[in-house]
Amino acid sequence: MCRRATGSAFAVLAWVPCASLSWLDEAPASRRSSPIARRGFCRDCGSPLTLSYDAAQDEIALHVGSFDDPAELPPRYNYGSSQRLGWICCGLDLPHHDTEERW
Repeated sequence: MCRRATGSAFAVLAWVPCASLSWLDEAPASRRSSPIARRGFCRDCGSPLTLSYDAAQDEIALHVGSFDDPAELPPRYNYGSSQRLGWICCGLDLPHHDTEERW
């Protein structure tokens, strides 16, 4: 799902508690991307900004590539490792977690 939503081989996400997040302007537009998730995006350019799951309403994922300085947020683990494309060689030394098909 991340490949299609981002147009890339994978998404780099930073999970944060919803209570600690505030937007400088209005919240991003969003759409339901599956029976269990919503994706937020920039109203002006369409860039992906957020991912949230119905089952985890207290946290939200922010797309690291949308930050002014994404280098300040290095990855800590891989999620969805079983779907990794064979030619991706970054992050192999990080812990791996598999996705759970829920829909």
